[in-house]
Amino acid sequence: MAETQTEVKDKILEILKNNDAIMIASTGGEYSPWILGAYFASKDIDIYVLLETHGKTFANLKNNKSVAISISKNDAMQDFLQAHGDVEILPDSEEPEVRKLIVDKLPWFQTYTPVSPVRIRVKKYFVTSLQNGWFPAKVLEN
Repeated sequence: MAETQTEVKDKILEILKNNDAIMIASTGGEYSPWILGAYFASKDIDIYVLLETHGKTFANLKNNKSVAISISKNDAMQDFLQAHGDVEILPDSEEPEVRKLIVDKLPWFQTYTPVSPVRIRVKKYFVTSLQNGWFPAKVLEN
């Protein structure tokens, strides 16, 4: 059975809702390539994170806004996402809004260093669901 784009998007939204952490791969700086684990929230299929302002990922993003991401429960039998897209470094004035999105999802969330708000605009999602027979992954282009 051919899945509709709506079914694929619904699965993406379900995975975003049911996972707390994201792995972000970046390149472009002294620490390149670099992989970062972070907590996230989402609006529709856009992803929001607070990145350490003086961290390696943020340094890479100043030179190259392109990233790859993975969202999973670290269990290949569970549904998971892989994707690539571009990061938009948001103005510091949007930090409270991004923080609220994350805290609404993860009430215990807090930061310990200066952070900057970031939106990841995914260009292409790859959704793997072995239970649904989605292997190879189904694709949603944005």
